[in-house]
Amino acid sequence: MPGMALLPWISLVFLVVAVVGSIAVAAVRALRVWRTFRRFSSTASAAIGGVLETAAGAEQHALALTEGTERLSAALARLEQSRARLAVIQAAAGQARTSLLAFRGLVPRK
Repeated sequence: MPGMALLPWISLVFLVVAVVGSIAVAAVRALRVWRTFRRFSSTASAAIGGVLETAAGAEQHALALTEGTERLSAALARLEQSRARLAVIQAAAGQARTSLLAFRGLVPRK
């Protein structure tokens, strides 16, 4: 019967080793997951910071583009006014030229 008393002790030792081994494996994997999470978190934070910096730069470019568009619109408005004045001046010059040519037609030549 001494063999019978030994079997429960061997089973108990096997159970303890299995539980301790499982806890050790779980702890190692949990540590690995924690380290991976920290690495991912820092990488993601850096990436988000880069995206925010790029977004700020894009906003600055958009503001500059808006300012440039406003200046272009103002310049185009001034150009249209100048072209309208030029058309009036050209029309007046055309009338003056027509009058001058008609007057020259009335003056006798030698």
